[in-house]
Amino acid sequence: MKYKKILGLDLGTTSVGWAFVKESTDSANPSTIERIGVRVNPLTTDEITDFEKGRPVSVNADRTLKRGARRNLHRYKQRRANLIKVLTENNIISSKTLLAENGINTTHSAYALRAKAASEEISKEAFVCTLLMINKKRGYKSSRKSKK
Repeated sequence: MKYKKILGLDLGTTSVGWAFVKESTDSANPSTIERIGVRVNPLTTDEITDFEKGRPVSVNADRTLKRGARRNLHRYKQRRANLIKVLTENNIISSKTLLAENGINTTHSAYALRAKAASEEISKEAFVCTLLMINKKRGYKSSRKSKK
């Protein structure tokens, strides 16, 4: 009496099923299922609610969003530090130059300076303000998320 031992696995997104089967090599003896089981990864209440509403369930989506936010912040700081380094090395700004928006120097006035620079000459300080604004805002104002 010879048997072939088989371990079957069913790997799903939220569960793992398994079965241990002894399959007979001759037709005279019956094949048997020795053991079977399943391991289910339960959903949280928020995931169940999202699933019932038809939204896709992703366990790592929240982690991915937070990691993306950390990466974007790191890239922003790196871009700003690189720009400030280049401006300082070329004596366009000094270590005492104010680089933050304050008082009347708001984002709106920076956009106005940027528009003015397209048609006429602007001061060195206004040029630095415009460069920092482009560097901060990545050069455009996205309307992708605006509701029409």
